[in-house]
Amino acid sequence: MARPPLTPKEESGFYEAYAHFSRTLRAWLVAYGIGAPVLLVSQEFIAHAIIKAGAGGLITWLFLAGVAIQVSAALLYKYSMAYLYFAETDSMPEGAWQVVLSAWLSRAVWIEALFDLASIALFVWGTFLVVAAVLAQN
Repeated sequence: MARPPLTPKEESGFYEAYAHFSRTLRAWLVAYGIGAPVLLVSQEFIAHAIIKAGAGGLITWLFLAGVAIQVSAALLYKYSMAYLYFAETDSMPEGAWQVVLSAWLSRAVWIEALFDLASIALFVWGTFLVVAAVLAQN
C-alpha cells in the first residue's frame, strides 16, 4: 500500500527533527573530541599511562582528526547551504556548478554519515588506546 504524499507541515516536521539531531550529534562529537583528551591529560595517572605506553602522539592525532572531520563537514555544508540559498533568492543561477554540486551534496546523506562514522571510529580507537594503556598499568 503506497503512502499518501507528505503535507508541507509533515515535511517541515521531519526537517526540524533532522536538524536537531544533526546539530546535537555534531556538538557531542566535537565536545568529546576536545573534552576527552583534556580530561585524560588532566588525570596524572592516565597521562603517565599514556606516556609509558608510547601512544600519546597517536591518541592526539586520532582525536584531532575526528574533530577536524566534523569541522570540515560543518564548513562544507555551511557553504553548500549558502549556494542553495543564493539560488533560491535568485542571486545566483540555479544551473551554476556550485549550486548543482551543493544540491547534490544536500541529498547525499551517505556522505554526511561517512563523516560521522569516521569521527566516531577515530574516537573509539583513541579511547581504546587510552583504556588499554591504563589497564596495562595494573
